[in-house]
Amino acid sequence: MEFLCVNILAGSFELPYLSVYLDATGSYFTYGANFATAGSTIRPQNTTLAQSGFSTISLNVQYYQYSQFHSRSQIIRARGGVFRELLPKNDDFSPALYTFDIGQNDLTSGLFLNMSTDEVKMTVPQILDQFTTIVKYIYGEGGRSFWIHNTGPVGCLPYVMDRLPITAGQIDSVGCANSFNQVAQYFNQKLKETVVQLRKDLPLAAMTYVDVYSIKYSLIKHARKHGKPV
Repeated sequence: MEFLCVNILAGSFELPYLSVYLDATGSYFTYGANFATAGSTIRPQNTTLAQSGFSTISLNVQYYQYSQFHSRSQIIRARGGVFRELLPKNDDFSPALYTFDIGQNDLTSGLFLNMSTDEVKMTVPQILDQFTTIVKYIYGEGGRSFWIHNTGPVGCLPYVMDRLPITAGQIDSVGCANSFNQVAQYFNQKLKETVVQLRKDLPLAAMTYVDVYSIKYSLIKHARKHGKPV
């Protein structure tokens, strides 16, 4: 889950921002918890943060943290005391909204390992298999409402365009690397198919697929319209 996205969502419902799960002080989890980290991936990376810039807290680790939070929060509530009101009730977990904004770094990590775009595409099924597993785990713990973002146009990211070789012919009219955006579009196509299958596999769940790619690409394409200085 991405910290910024989920807090924008919370703000739109006039709710407090979600506390970060790993924040040691001042956390208030009654309205939920944020398990996201910058640079996180769906698949665990065989590198350290210093080596690659990608977080070691991949989606499976975030799920383990969530599962521990689910069980331990109820243990603490049962003990009473000052922390009781800082934690959600057990009945809060099933109707909660579970948001996911992850996968972009899985694509860029492959590109940074000098994989071709076709090679990165070949990793997508395994990436989404792991994503599916985590969603099913959360469903197994009672989660029923899922808000799933697709990934943005990675070929428009400055750090991608700066680090990877790009020819003039690969640049589209907006100034983005078309070949890398095609990788993102392929991922999104397969993610949408995954969500369709999850709806069949998890009949009690409500799955919302959000096209973040189109929104972000439009913001870049129409930057001046949205307030970028001329």
